[in-house]
Amino acid sequence: MSESSAPIAPGTPPASEVKAGFLQNLIDVYFSPGEAFARIARRPAWILPAVGYLVLGIAFTAVWMNKMDPHEFMKAQLEQSPQAAKMTAEQREQVVEQQAKLMPILIPVIGIAGLVISIVVVAGGLLFVYRFFYGAELAFVQSLAISSWVFFATSLVTTPLLLLVFALKGDWNLNPQELLQANLTLILDRTTAAKPLWTLLSGIDLFSIWAVFLLAIGYAAAVRRSLGSAIWGVAVPWLLIVLAKVAWASIF
Repeated sequence: MSESSAPIAPGTPPASEVKAGFLQNLIDVYFSPGEAFARIARRPAWILPAVGYLVLGIAFTAVWMNKMDPHEFMKAQLEQSPQAAKMTAEQREQVVEQQAKLMPILIPVIGIAGLVISIVVVAGGLLFVYRFFYGAELAFVQSLAISSWVFFATSLVTTPLLLLVFALKGDWNLNPQELLQANLTLILDRTTAAKPLWTLLSGIDLFSIWAVFLLAIGYAAAVRRSLGSAIWGVAVPWLLIVLAKVAWASIF
């Protein structure tokens, strides 16, 4: 009997069902996401990727807060606000001083809470979408595992990039949310571009598209649908959020 036809020992799971470790899942999320999320959907372990995502966020916040000048940061943010034009110089300085004093407390608290909330909200929101609109048998723990892995995997790339761009620019008083311009705002001048247009183009960036794509692959595996079908369950809510931001920018 040839090796290829050798009998499989009783109780031995097929190769596709062998449990992969944390590192293997992470590598496969980047290079073979379909296989990775198929395993994750079968065995939805979410704690390690969620903790990894939180650790990355806390580490970034610690480095940035250590190098950033709260007064200069808040001054720059206030100058971009439409309300600044309605204030006197004294009022603007007073607002900057008040907010700069609160930043060392508020940013870590809000930042950590935001990380946790983002994972839970995405998991809960997409759980509703796929169960209500697709009629899929999807458990919350599966949805939580998918969102945790996607947030962790993307942050493992974007966090070092943020720190690198900060270091190369030599200015740590910039807004981290606007630092990685992997979108068409690169061809616009923010001071002259219409605010709704800037908001639209900044919302549709490569990293967001990557995250949407990974989420779609994850939910396609979990609900056993094709990627072409499952992607709308992620893409439509994402586009609605972008359009809501554009509408907000048009009003204010």
